[in-house]
Amino acid sequence: MSLIENRLKSFLAAPWRQYSASLLTVLAVSLVNYWVQHWTGHPALALVYLLAIVLLALAVGRGAILFAAVLSAFAWDFLFVPPRYSFHIADLYDKITLATYFVVALVIGQLTARLRTQHEIEVKAKLALESERLGRTLLNSVSHEFRTPISAIVGAADNLRAEGGLSPSQDRFVGEIESAGERLNRIVQSLLSAARLQSGQLQPRLDWCEARDVIHAALQESAALIGDRPIETKIAAGPHLARMDFVLMQQALSNLVTNAALHTPPGTPIEISARFEGKELLVQVADRGPGLPPGEIDRIFELFHRLPNSKPGGTGLGLAIVKGFVEAQGGRVRAANGAYGGAIFNIFLPASDAPELPEETP
Repeated sequence: MSLIENRLKSFLAAPWRQYSASLLTVLAVSLVNYWVQHWTGHPALALVYLLAIVLLALAVGRGAILFAAVLSAFAWDFLFVPPRYSFHIADLYDKITLATYFVVALVIGQLTARLRTQHEIEVKAKLALESERLGRTLLNSVSHEFRTPISAIVGAADNLRAEGGLSPSQDRFVGEIESAGERLNRIVQSLLSAARLQSGQLQPRLDWCEARDVIHAALQESAALIGDRPIETKIAAGPHLARMDFVLMQQALSNLVTNAALHTPPGTPIEISARFEGKELLVQVADRGPGLPPGEIDRIFELFHRLPNSKPGGTGLGLAIVKGFVEAQGGRVRAANGAYGGAIFNIFLPASDAPELPEETP
C-alpha cells in the first residue's frame, strides 16, 4: 500500500498533474451520476460529488481542490439541476443546496488537504528524528569499537621501537604505523566528541581560566601537525580570564590551529591572539592561506561539511566540534576572511565579573 501511495504522490507532484486529476475526477463522477440519476434524483448526486472532493483531497493540493469544488458545483448545476443544461436554478431549495454544497466542499477539501499536509510533516519529522538517533548510535558505537584496535596497533609499534635492533627501513615502517595510529586516534576522538554533542550529553565544567594557559596547551597538542609553520602569539599584558571548560576550549583551539595547518602551505605563519572586547574575551586564530570560498562561511561549521577541493583524508568534524564546544560554554564562534588574505576564526567567551588576581610578590 505504501508503495502505491508513494508512486501516486510522486506522479502528482507536478501542479498540472494535480489539476488534470481534478478535471478527470469531476468528469468521471459526472458520468457515474448521469447513469444513476434516474434512481437517486439530483439532490443526492451532490453527495457523490462531495465524496469525490474528500477523496481527491487526500492526493492533491489546495489549489486543485478549489478547482475541483468549483468545477463539480457547476457540473451538478448544469447537468442535473432543473432546468437542465443551463446555469439557471428555478427552485429555492436547489439554490440553497448549491450554495451549501459549494461551501461544504471547499471547507472539507481544505481541511482534508491540511490534515494530509500535517500528517506528511509529522512523518518527515519522525523519520528525521529516527535517522538522527540511529546516526548518533552508529557514530558512538563505531567510535568506541575503533579505540581497542587502534590502541593495539599503537602499542605494538611502541613495543617494536622499544626492543630496538630495527633496520632503517623497519624504523621507517614503524614510524608510518605510529603516524597512522595517531591520525586514527584523532579521528576517533573527533567522532566521540561529535557523538557527545549530538546526544546532548556534553556538560562543560566552567571555571575561570587564563587564556594564555589554554592557548599554550592547544599549541602543544597540535605541535606534530603544525610542523615548521611559525606561530605568532599576540596576547597583551595582564590577565585574560574567562569562564570556560579548559579541556573543551583546548580541543576547540587545537582544532582551529590544526585546520589552519591543513589548509595553508608549509612555512606559512599562524597567528593566535587574545584580547578583551567589551565584556567578552576574544580569542582569534588567523592564517595566511587561500581563505574561505564565497558562500562557504555560513556552512563550514556544519557537521561533516567539507570545503570544495579540500585535501583528502578530512572528516568534516573539526569545525563543527569547535562550534559545539564553544556554544556549550556560552560563547560563540565566527569565521571571516582576512583583509589581506587567509581565514580568521573568532571565539567570543563571556568575561564579565572576572575575579581579581592577587599581585605577585617578587
